[in-house]
Amino acid sequence: MRSSRALKTAIALAGFAVGATLPLAPASAQRPASDGIQLAGRTVRCGSVRIVSDRHIPSEGAAAPGVLILNPGMLNAQPPVVRLFVFHHECGHHTVGESELKADCWAVQQGVRDGWLDAKGLSSVCQSFEDAPETPTHPSGRRRCRNLDQCFATAVASLRAAKPASPAPAARASVEVASATPRLVSGPKLVGTGTLRYSNGVPCKSAATKPADGMQAKTGACP
Repeated sequence: MRSSRALKTAIALAGFAVGATLPLAPASAQRPASDGIQLAGRTVRCGSVRIVSDRHIPSEGAAAPGVLILNPGMLNAQPPVVRLFVFHHECGHHTVGESELKADCWAVQQGVRDGWLDAKGLSSVCQSFEDAPETPTHPSGRRRCRNLDQCFATAVASLRAAKPASPAPAARASVEVASATPRLVSGPKLVGTGTLRYSNGVPCKSAATKPADGMQAKTGACP
């Protein structure tokens, strides 16, 4: 959109806002609200608002009581993301009222939620304002761009906060696999002292006896 065209658009829509009638398309060009329309590869709707195609309006889109008006000739000259933004901006007027900044923000929220608006697309939308000056009905392009950035950051943060946290991975049980040939990895440790006794009640240290032939013999089960 050129700045001069944006200024003419604002003047024309200002007249519409105070009661002037924009030329509407024939009834055959109006679509029932439930049908929606195909726009930039998506089916878009605006609640119970009827969607009207009209090449006579001096902008890509406009909003009237109960009607959303699109100029297909001008709209199709814009990138897909801008077409979607224009539609949702005009739809936003039916929710937030006449405020252009609020309608911009509403469109951004829908774009982030539905996945068609990212940071690159937001830049394209901002460029479509062409740094237009302030008018009696529209903020300047720069002001709208600043507003877009704030709305986008808020919408992204809200979307992230609304997503359920991913469950933590289950802890793996530690499984110790024995080797084929057990190996001693450390020396034995003394954990207690005492006197070894056998089933006959004789201490091992006193179990040895010396037979007459002078050779030591073992009794019981002494080692």
